[in-house]
Amino acid sequence: MARNVKCPECGTFNDKENAIYHNSKYYCKVCYDNKMRESQDYKDLIAYICELYEIDAPTGWMLKQIKDFKEQFHYTYRGMKTTLNFFYEIQEGHDTADSMGIGIIPFVYDDAKKFYVDKKAVKDSVTEVSLENIASNKRIIKVKRGKESENLYKDIAFIDIGKL
Repeated sequence: MARNVKCPECGTFNDKENAIYHNSKYYCKVCYDNKMRESQDYKDLIAYICELYEIDAPTGWMLKQIKDFKEQFHYTYRGMKTTLNFFYEIQEGHDTADSMGIGIIPFVYDDAKKFYVDKKAVKDSVTEVSLENIASNKRIIKVKRGKESENLYKDIAFIDIGKL
């Protein structure tokens, strides 16, 4: 008889054989994948902070800020990394030497999110356009000139600027 185990993340019951065992807990496949992705995003954030601030490990203050932003504002680790990238590398002109931590994140998070959402929308709109469709919609427009257009400026007196 199969034994059911409860996923600690979503609370669903799954067959023990179908659940994934990790850190002495049984996760459903979706929650396990999310947990692994979040774990990788956290590692990427830490590595990026170390690279950005040219340090071996983030300070205790930075780790506390990461934890607070995650709990209070529900920011994702990937979102925090992207925000730092936006602020220091895309906007440029900002120096990490001026800051003691990553406290800029709450002030720039929404701007960074809007920037990347807009960038994705532009990219998606461009991928929908194909050169074949543009070439197939080519039209030739012929403009016929009548006698009126040739004699349009015939009777206008020209003014010599040098005599003014």
